[in-house]
Amino acid sequence: MNYLKTIVRVTEYAALQPDYPPGTLVLTDSQAVIDECVKRGQPVAAFEHDGIEGLQCDNIVLDVDEVDDDVFERIYRRCIGKPWDIAETKRTTIREISMETLDDLNDLVELYSQPGMTDYMEPLFEYEEELQYQKDYIQYIYRMYGFGMWLIHDKATGKLLGRAGIEVRETCDRENQAELGFCISSKHWRKGLAYEVCRKVIDMAMEDYRLTSLIARCNPENIASRHLLEKLGFEVVGYEDDGDCRYFMELD
Repeated sequence: MNYLKTIVRVTEYAALQPDYPPGTLVLTDSQAVIDECVKRGQPVAAFEHDGIEGLQCDNIVLDVDEVDDDVFERIYRRCIGKPWDIAETKRTTIREISMETLDDLNDLVELYSQPGMTDYMEPLFEYEEELQYQKDYIQYIYRMYGFGMWLIHDKATGKLLGRAGIEVRETCDRENQAELGFCISSKHWRKGLAYEVCRKVIDMAMEDYRLTSLIARCNPENIASRHLLEKLGFEVVGYEDDGDCRYFMELD
């Protein structure tokens, strides 16, 4: 589903209309237009060119005439708080978490309450603290990197199956490196879902986000996850300060 219907290029403040219909993204090289759109809550993106630089806007595009429709759709969704659809696998869909309603958060709470889910990973915060954490995550991590931890849903039923994604964390010690993370509902273990999803995430890390290496961490006693990482092509390179095994993968 596309939420963006129209892109309106406005280069002068006087040309800015009092109101625009839903589905409209204003594209501008004017700081005055940006400021007014932000004030109104009107979705806006900036473009810079010779003589116009240093614009202050959450969404700035370069080579504007070369930007494809998918990029503008994602910008518009970011402006209105709609989550990005990231990818699909044979059995799943991958998308950002959304706090537009509390459905995603409630689904996460249910996921983490299942038997065995927090045996080898930290539980969620208390509800209100987790809610704020996820809002901040959307605002800062997704916006800064364009990636992060995503939600995994069953393509057939729409039910939440788990989480997976890549994050730039303090454990990363190289440029263009991120850490792979994943968890699958204990109700769906031993179905190959973690491998299916992680394989897709690794491919995106290399092809879409141009990362050059990945790391992963795993409790030494978590045999299933260790086998999965090795099957994906990771190699053990040492241990973290907390005792977790440190895995590494070079992306070709």
